[in-house]
This record gives sequence, C-alpha cells and structure tokens, in this order.
Amino acid sequence: MEMKVQVPFQQLLTVVKTLSPSQKAKLRAELNDDQVDIVEQSNFIEYLLNGPVYSCEEIQIIEENRKSISEWRTKS
Repeated sequence: MEMKVQVPFQQLLTVVKTLSPSQKAKLRAELNDDQVDIVEQSNFIEYLLNGPVYSCEEIQIIEENRKSISEWRTKS
C-alpha cells in the first residue's frame, strides 16, 4: 500500500536536521544515487545524439545486402 503525504519544506528541513549522523549519511547516499542515475541517463542520451550516422550511400549498400541475403535464403 502506498501513501503520499505533502510536507511543507520547512517542516521537512526541521525533520532532516534532527536525524542522527548515520541517518543523515544514509539520506545523503540515497539522494546522491538519484543524481547519479540522472547524470548517467543524460550522458547516454548525449552519446546517442553525438553517435555515428550512416550516409545515404551506406544505407543503400545495407539495403542491397539485405535484399541479396533475402534472395539467397529463398533460393536455399
């Protein structure tokens, strides 16, 4: 069962300040994990956008090779 509660920021800050050092460390680690996921996703998207791109000539060669393979399979 999931329950959502809206807590004003100041109240949340007060609760965080009352945590023990080990609890704060756990909270900090948990928040940092979320940031790492966002950075990794952003890096992956950037990698995809800046990745290699086929030229029209290369695409035409690939299409011809596919047709050739397809024809070879139907003959076998």
